[in-house]
Amino acid sequence: MNLRTILAGMLLSLLGAAMSRAQAPRHAMSVTEFLTLDRVSEPAISPDGKQVVYTVITTDLAANRRRQDLWLVSAVGGEPRRISTDSLGGRSAKWSPDGKTIAFVNSRGGTPQVWLYPVSGGPARKLTTLSTGADGVIWSPTGTMLAFVSEVYPDCPDDACNARRAEEDAKRPSKARGYDDLLYRHWNTWEDDLRSHLFVVPAVGGPPTDLLKGKDYDTPVPPFGGSQDYAFSPDGRELAFTAKVASGTEQAHQTNSDIFTVPVTGGEPVNLTANLKGGDQTPAYSADGKSLAFLSQERPGFESDRWRLMVRDRQSGATHEVPQGYDQSIGEYLWAPGGPDFFAVAEERQRHEILHITAGGDVHHILRADSMNPGQIAVGMNGQMPVLAFVADDAENPGNVYTWIAGHEPPRAVTRMNAERLRTLALQPAEEIKWRGAEGDTVYGLLVKPPRFQPGRRYPLVVLVHGGPQGAWLDNFHSRWNAGLFAAPGYVVFMPNPRGSTGFGQKFVDQISRDWGGRVYTDIMNGVDTVARLPYVDSTRMAAAGGSYGGYMMNWMEGHTTRFRTLVNHAGVYNLESMSGATEELWFPEWEFGGVPWANRQDYERWSPQRFAAQFRTPMLVINGEQDFRVPYTEGLQAFTALRRQGIAARLLVFPDEGHWISRPQNQLKWWTEVQGWLARYLNPALTP
Repeated sequence: MNLRTILAGMLLSLLGAAMSRAQAPRHAMSVTEFLTLDRVSEPAISPDGKQVVYTVITTDLAANRRRQDLWLVSAVGGEPRRISTDSLGGRSAKWSPDGKTIAFVNSRGGTPQVWLYPVSGGPARKLTTLSTGADGVIWSPTGTMLAFVSEVYPDCPDDACNARRAEEDAKRPSKARGYDDLLYRHWNTWEDDLRSHLFVVPAVGGPPTDLLKGKDYDTPVPPFGGSQDYAFSPDGRELAFTAKVASGTEQAHQTNSDIFTVPVTGGEPVNLTANLKGGDQTPAYSADGKSLAFLSQERPGFESDRWRLMVRDRQSGATHEVPQGYDQSIGEYLWAPGGPDFFAVAEERQRHEILHITAGGDVHHILRADSMNPGQIAVGMNGQMPVLAFVADDAENPGNVYTWIAGHEPPRAVTRMNAERLRTLALQPAEEIKWRGAEGDTVYGLLVKPPRFQPGRRYPLVVLVHGGPQGAWLDNFHSRWNAGLFAAPGYVVFMPNPRGSTGFGQKFVDQISRDWGGRVYTDIMNGVDTVARLPYVDSTRMAAAGGSYGGYMMNWMEGHTTRFRTLVNHAGVYNLESMSGATEELWFPEWEFGGVPWANRQDYERWSPQRFAAQFRTPMLVINGEQDFRVPYTEGLQAFTALRRQGIAARLLVFPDEGHWISRPQNQLKWWTEVQGWLARYLNPALTP
């Protein structure tokens, strides 16, 4: 047998194997498969635009834990390599200005600390050893210093004091909590004496300096801030940061946060935006140091007001909004390298897009794709060309890291996350659908068909209502409310974006406030009418599910329609007045319903689902987390009581160790098993476990 015959045989064998893999039947995604897909986040591109470091999140379902690891890959693609070597992995990587070192956070030793990894090789070096830990590391532009945050006792002068105070608190014989004012708990945590302070540390090592020592406020503003909320000036001499300085009860009922600056040597912080009464966040200096950009909301008390991109002249203090005539919120932004322009990410009709915003205010939609949902942008320079790195996903793909020479070649995927596993899964794309809304306007939504869809068949329908209520369903691979997994048992999934949804202009967002069960309900039900008429939808087998505001809508539907065979209510508001007195962020109900309930009871009563409990008829699964302080779990208890007291089939599922979201792997497995079992019970008995 000659060489040509051997090679031909090998080629035929490889071709046959490839065809066999390509023709292998795909199957519907299981809950276990969904929960154990790897996820990418936090891409950071090197200053020369040639390499990308990113975080990979993996799940060990049996051990009920997730870990994060750092990987490095060429910006043009290739074989990635893991650079976190111990069992605790790493996260939040940032490149030094010279590209020789990567700073990251690792919890080896029990508390998270800043570590430095030499890109050329060698072991990582531990930079901080604070008893209170370190997080959110960033480099100074000079490369001589790093900044990070740590939760400390604000009046402690040093780390020894913090360690002693923590030990004393742990040994207190009584765990009772006492409070004299609001805000006494937030999101899923009870208020304590700790504050998140901004620290700096020399890159060569040494004791970190608390720049906010003695200050009774946090940076970033909890619970969702991050390292994007503080930044070094180009000369490395000062830091700009976000903080909320309201005292007492004001913490709970106002949204005003401000941008401050402080010298890296310490000193009294200066409030730059005291005249702006809405939320301000995400400061970033221009390369020449003459300007400071930040995001700002105009209306105080409204957490879903439009985020505007503002630029402040550092010498005169003059501040102006950059985009001209732009009516969407800027979600994230970066200065273009060396210049006065910006790259930004914004929502636009159910997807994210990347914008180029000129210094003169022109907005160019430079990456607007039907099959790509970009975010988490980072920027570097390859010669004279800016190179963006970002994560993008869609309904069929849990996401990859991409690089892109902005405005030139198409984006390039430099990772192939879950590629082998995705080849075996039958996932459907999200399709846009539109219909006539409550005011005769056009309302949009997304539709996902079941695996192995057959046009001649009719399928049950599951309607998903998003939370917020100012939010949106996007064409993405949602890590919790995943449309593909809802569709997996054989359902058509409909995700309406009624008024209140973001990505359709601020007026559309505003139209849900003080109208929670009005036009938005009509928008949703008009959409259900449209989808129910599709030839492949069985309108006699429909269910609806939602979380947070979506859970509220399940309670509202209970008293207003019998069209659904069953409802799934996760963390839904049932009694607006009781919720307003037990929630933590008081600005939210006070904006949404026009004030406090004892002064404006009519709006609370008008839109409160408990008023319509006598009309409840539909079986409901009620789910709550006991650590949910946003919508306290007693809201679910009230809804469940109203259902069972009237003899209506219902099930209560309570997670004692979860908050507003269900996040632990085994709890997520339980959540999905219960939800899919409940839907199968009413939509397709043959699928009942």
